[in-house]
This record gives sequence, structure tokens and C-alpha cells, in this order.
Amino acid sequence: MLTRALAGTVGLLAVTTRLATAAPAPSSLEGIPHFDHVVVLVEENEAESTTFGANSPAHYLNSVRTRGAFLPNYYGTGHASLSNYVTLVSGQQYNPAEAGDCLGLSLFTCAQLQTAQGGGRHLGDQLDAAHVSWKSYMDGTPAPCFHGPYMAGDSTPDPYVGGDSQQPPAYDYADRHNPFIYFPNFVGDPARCAAHQMPFTALATDVAHNALPQFAFITPDTCHDGHDNPCSNGKPGGLVSADAWLSANVPALLDYLMHHNGLLVINFDEGAADTNDVCPTCASGGLGGRTGAVLLSPRLKTGRVVNTGYDHDSLLRTIEDSFGISEHLNLAGSATPMTDAFAR
Repeated sequence: MLTRALAGTVGLLAVTTRLATAAPAPSSLEGIPHFDHVVVLVEENEAESTTFGANSPAHYLNSVRTRGAFLPNYYGTGHASLSNYVTLVSGQQYNPAEAGDCLGLSLFTCAQLQTAQGGGRHLGDQLDAAHVSWKSYMDGTPAPCFHGPYMAGDSTPDPYVGGDSQQPPAYDYADRHNPFIYFPNFVGDPARCAAHQMPFTALATDVAHNALPQFAFITPDTCHDGHDNPCSNGKPGGLVSADAWLSANVPALLDYLMHHNGLLVINFDEGAADTNDVCPTCASGGLGGRTGAVLLSPRLKTGRVVNTGYDHDSLLRTIEDSFGISEHLNLAGSATPMTDAFAR
């Protein structure tokens, strides 16, 4: 009996050893943990003092920030929206057309500017090369790879760039909040676009079927992200609508991430246009204003406040680090990784 028990123990140890060594976690960099899932959810146009101040109507967001790390000195990288979204996935400095959200330009024309500005390389390219699964989930879109017309030589202004024109069938969706479509090697490849850009409604299905990709980028529509005030349906906008949307959609996602080694980042594209509100330690100078950000993960100490200055370039570098990608795109190469936020 003893011999049989010992043999069973040896067999169990052998199986355990094989399981432990079969699939090592990818190496991360610069003190950033490796996460099985990283999700970035971007809200709109609020200063840190408004969103996280004592009189903030963002009750849900302020309640969950105590479950992770709060970054009061997180900054946008420019004005207006598009420059920040492009930076989030490429580290590029914004150009004059982006500063005007490419209003009056076709999607094709605006996308070519990315290639001229920073070589056209983006986070999706890095993730594909590293065999990391990824998707963007766009609120308000009716189908995969939905965006304004993209045709070579087209000079017709993008009908969806503004998001406030109420164009059917997407209405409150805005192209300018959908960063990957501003890179020709993505938007110009319909099959690639359809494989990675999904309507937001697909997120719940992916979570329910344990099919959430390793990286996800979520953009609520212009009512749900707090941009419109009031919303197109006449309801209150700003932080009221944004917080209501978060409270309805984040709990299930957050529960999944907390049980699957995940990280949820909730940030804002830009804050107040205050020339005195800059970040001297940020690669971009924090020219988009101080917005604050919240990091939620089982790998974080709860209730932490990290005062280090970060910006969108810092977040991009941190995502690259987490997936073991040593290439840091554009300004991410000189940005500060969020190592302080994950210190134990």
C-alpha cells in the first residue's frame, strides 16, 4: 500500500511539474506585470478636478477607483480628440489636421497623414507580430469594421468624423474616437479590420464565452463617453451619462478581469484647455490637460494613489511592456512606464 501510494505521489508530482513548465507566462518589461488581458476604456473631455473632485457626479467611477490605483496626474497629449486617440495606439505627436479632428477631410486623406507623421505603425501591428490577440469595441456601430467611406483619392469629408451629425445607422458613433482606422494598413485591409474592430455589443458575448482577447480597446459613443451635453436624445450628458453607462457595463467586465489576471484602465482623452496645466515629466508635456485615470486589477494594491506624472504615451509603453514588446513606438520610447503604479 505504501509503495502504491508513493508511486501515485511521484506520478502526481510529474504531472504537476509538466503543467507548471508547459506554458510559462510571457516575459514583461520594466517592472510591469504580465496580464492575460489588458482593457483600455476611454472617456471624453473632463479635467481631473471635475471627474474626481468632491462634487463629481461620477459616483460609480469614484467608487471603483478605491479598488485599484488612482493616477491623479495622468494627462492627455493634445487637443482635440483625434490626436489623443492616435497617440494612445501609436505614440505619435499630433499634426495640425488631427488637432482639428480632421474635420472637412475624408477618412482616406486623414489616414495618409499618419503614415507621413510616424511611419504608420501602431499597437495593432506590434500585437499581431507578438501573436497577442486584440480587438477594439466601438459603441454605436452596427457591424464589424464600421467607419466612414475610405477610398483612394476621395476628398469628400468624412460624414462620421463629428459624431454629432446623427448619421444613420451609427448616430452617436464618431470616427475620431476610433483610432485604428486612421492607419492605412488597417482601414485599407477590410479583412483585417473586420477581424479586429467589433460593435460594442460583441463584448458581452466574448466575456460570456471566455473569448475576451488579450488586449481590448473600448470607446463608448459620444453620449455614453461624456462628450455630448446634453445627449442627442435630450437626456443629461457629460459625466452623468458617462457614469451611468460605466455602472451598467463595467461590473461584469471588471469581475471577469479580476478573476482572469486582467487590467482595466479607465482614462479620458483630454481635459481642460489650460496652458498652465502641463506635465514636465511627460514625453508629450501633457499638452492635453490633466484628466486622471483609474487602474483596476487583482495585481494592484487597493486604494493606492500614485502621484507620478503619466500621459497616453506612458500607457502605451506600459501595454507594450506587459506583453513583452521591447519596441516602444514614437514618444512611448521616451515616456515613463507606469512602474510606480504596480510597485508592491
